[in-house]
Amino acid sequence: MLILGILFCCLCLGSAGTTAKAEEQAFIIDAEMLPSNKPAYEVQLTIENQGQDWEGTVRLSIDDNYYSGSYGSASTCAYDTILSLPSGSRKQFVVKIPKDSMDRTDGIVKVFLLDKNKDIAAQKEFNRLLQAQAKTLSMGILSDEYLALTYLDMGGNEIYYSGNSYPIKLVELDLDNLEDTLDTLSFLIIDSYNTNILSDKVLESIEQWLDHGGVLIIGTGSSAEDILSGLDDLDIQCSRVYEQGEESYNSYGYAYMDISQLTMAELIDRNDKYEEQYGVLALTCSWGNGAVGILPYSLSELGKLDASDYQGYTQEEVVESILWQVSDYAVSSYGSGRYTNPYNDARYIFNRLCYLLGNGSNRLQFGGLKIIVILYVIFVGPILYLILRFAKKRDLYWIAVPVATLVGTFFVYVAGRGFEVVGTSVFSATIENLSGEGNVQTYLRCYDAGHKEWDLRLAEGYEYAGPLEEGAYRSSDDETYYYHIKKEGDRLFFGIDPSAGFEDSYFLAGIAKEPEKGSISSELQADGQMGIKGTVTNGTERDFKYFAVIINDNLFVYKNLPAGAEIHLESAEKVFDDSAGYYNGAESYFYNYMSDVQRMDKKKDADILTALGIGISYLYSLEDPDIIAVIGVCEDWDKAVDDNCNEVSFGCLYEVW
Repeated sequence: MLILGILFCCLCLGSAGTTAKAEEQAFIIDAEMLPSNKPAYEVQLTIENQGQDWEGTVRLSIDDNYYSGSYGSASTCAYDTILSLPSGSRKQFVVKIPKDSMDRTDGIVKVFLLDKNKDIAAQKEFNRLLQAQAKTLSMGILSDEYLALTYLDMGGNEIYYSGNSYPIKLVELDLDNLEDTLDTLSFLIIDSYNTNILSDKVLESIEQWLDHGGVLIIGTGSSAEDILSGLDDLDIQCSRVYEQGEESYNSYGYAYMDISQLTMAELIDRNDKYEEQYGVLALTCSWGNGAVGILPYSLSELGKLDASDYQGYTQEEVVESILWQVSDYAVSSYGSGRYTNPYNDARYIFNRLCYLLGNGSNRLQFGGLKIIVILYVIFVGPILYLILRFAKKRDLYWIAVPVATLVGTFFVYVAGRGFEVVGTSVFSATIENLSGEGNVQTYLRCYDAGHKEWDLRLAEGYEYAGPLEEGAYRSSDDETYYYHIKKEGDRLFFGIDPSAGFEDSYFLAGIAKEPEKGSISSELQADGQMGIKGTVTNGTERDFKYFAVIINDNLFVYKNLPAGAEIHLESAEKVFDDSAGYYNGAESYFYNYMSDVQRMDKKKDADILTALGIGISYLYSLEDPDIIAVIGVCEDWDKAVDDNCNEVSFGCLYEVW
């Protein structure tokens, strides 16, 4: 009996071992950034299955490092690809993520393999993967101690600069390459270097670079005299240098670092044109369209401090504060400098207009229905009783109330039929450059009546999709996602998991196609009285209900330009004129015109004027103050969604000269 028991246990253990082995699944996951000039990051995923046959979903998501740690976590959009992997197979495919969906690229890319029950079969993380193809800010370093300053790239962390976040790319400079490299730089750092050897020509080039928006940061400390020796035009003088720990350190204000561990220079502002910055102790001022910051310590010495010397901050946070506080004094027409309103930004206006799209349509108005319900409540109460009392039929009240209820219910039902919402409501605006390469982007505002997850299939040809930039994400502590993009075969689906009915969501999607047939041509010139004169010809097959002209950074909007027609602007119906130039045209259109549209008789055209505004702000986001462009807006554009929904679509066609 004992022998049979032992044999039975062995068989069970053997069976359990077989089962465990059968359930083991081995995957190899790899991710690589592909070079691309398109408006989407292309992540090539390679999945190899060394176990049993598998079917499920490959999910890619990005966790933003900026919101990690003390800031909590931020979950972004889930990009899903339906995949079948037979045993021993290896598959490679590309996930496209719109660049305008990403506020930062220094996050962690996570790849999950989810089975049909959405359980995680395998996962892998890739730190800062997107930065391989991200736009960077170049920082030139002129120093005899370059290696001691390489920490200034903040280890790949990004800096918010002129309306966007960018990683920093370091460039080592010397006398041979300094002058030729200046035009490629956003920042120039001079530290631990004798500037007296710089020629007048080089110094003049640096000053011109500053005038055009460059940011110069100078570290002094123990090398203050050498650093300032060739930079007389800065009007900064070093009166003395304090060694580490001297009592005179007390004269400095609060700093983000322990300045007793640094050699500090006492700097004198000879013409009182600098301001001292809290925390980083920099003397800063605007210089043309650029900015200058002079530090009383050496950046190479700052980088050698221990973590405990940063007063509770990280080294990256101190560097970011220095760069941000100095660059905040840089002023340019399209920057986010100290003397410009950060909200008056073309990209901000673009997003705000996308949020307005669809507001002109008749949203559900329950006012009439409320009146019917109120009248019904009043009628079945005192009024019905008074009527029956007057007719001396009070004994029929118990019959009259149910009858009145049925009649009231019928009226409420009939009145409420108009509020039925079938499918998801979508408002789309597509922007297309007639002389471009056919990479067209569509911006969508969507909502659904139900409080349940929904998705829609994009029309054929769309190659990528994603949420519209920042503010589109919902924080989460698990792997559930508010926005989701799914690829099944060659078709894309987009949707959300709403927290309430009628919850708005904002997407963008890209399609590769041949440019729209035809062109837009113009003969324009500035005119003192009219602001602009000349002709515009619509050489396309689309009627423009409204069109806009941008010239000399001024914006003019006109009504009606049929397909194939030429119009003289002097005789055209002008609806908006920004020749005064108090804002840039996109800001003026949004603040001065669209607010009026919402209140005036043009409200019926609010959606198409919003779509035109999206196109206008897109052109201004190109940051070309010399741009000359014409953009027309069309109704009943090609549908972006090939699914059960109610879509109102607009198209914006433009050309730039």
